[in-house]
Amino acid sequence: MTLENQIAGALAGMVMGDAMGVPGELWPREKVRERFGFIDAFLDGPEDNIVACYFKAGHYTDDSAQAFVILEALLKAGTVPPVKTLADDLLAWVESVNGFEINLLGPSSKASLLAHSKGEDYTVYTKEALSNGAGMRIAPVGCLIPWNDTEKLAATVARVSLVTHGTDVAIGGAAMIAQAVASGIGGRTWDKAIEDVLKIWDIARAKGETTWAASIGERFKLALSVMNQFKNPDDFSLWVYQMLGTGTMTSESVTAALAIAFYCRNTYDAAIMCANLGGDTDTIGAMTCAICGAFEGFEALGEERTTFLETTNNIDFRALARRIVSARETFTL
Repeated sequence: MTLENQIAGALAGMVMGDAMGVPGELWPREKVRERFGFIDAFLDGPEDNIVACYFKAGHYTDDSAQAFVILEALLKAGTVPPVKTLADDLLAWVESVNGFEINLLGPSSKASLLAHSKGEDYTVYTKEALSNGAGMRIAPVGCLIPWNDTEKLAATVARVSLVTHGTDVAIGGAAMIAQAVASGIGGRTWDKAIEDVLKIWDIARAKGETTWAASIGERFKLALSVMNQFKNPDDFSLWVYQMLGTGTMTSESVTAALAIAFYCRNTYDAAIMCANLGGDTDTIGAMTCAICGAFEGFEALGEERTTFLETTNNIDFRALARRIVSARETFTL
């Protein structure tokens, strides 16, 4: 597979998992099942879901939207721009979608971006940010940095994340997602990628404010130790929901995303599992399927699904991937 194909796969996978996870976002697993039965297609966000009601079938949410804002900033600068530039770019997007008024942003992102907008000390919030805003938008960094440049990858993740998230768990968790994407794009096997992901956890978390959050590295190891026992995917999904958790905390959602990606190893299967999971389904779906898409490549995701996503969201995954391929050669810190 070409580099372009795999990068496009990561981007399309991110959007696929994000969009398919919309209907049951932040609903309990039981409520998702009662309302939808089993989700295996793109659906509108229901009117009584206060976070999903803004999205029609196939539309990506704030997860992918922020990822593309960050990506454009990185491509424009050829490096990680200053925090203020990233904040201004994110604020421009927030204002374009009335994001402060509607129930769109996560708690850490909302608090820190509001502080940025008022010229206040945003680090009051970033030093305590345990939620998954850094991880949900980080897949493009994994597309830009080669898998084996671990320090550069970790440092890039940290600098990108600091605009809203500055803790060890947020930076470390986001780096694990970016590394998994980079390893897939780089042609690593799934088993070798496990080593890569666990390695970057310790390197990246050292770049953040120390917290009491659970170790994603250890929680991921736990998932790896049991996943082969589950022959029925829905049984594994339930285990993830009950044991790892699927909430908005980085320690839950990033671990869940890694576990599902390395269990399913298939983008569409992973998107379905995430959509029916319960909890932060769109964010977990975006992270999970970016990883799977990086390994599988764009063409494996299915022309009907990718064309629908491109048309619905007015995006050309392959054209964007070509820009990233060119930028990889000159991107610096």
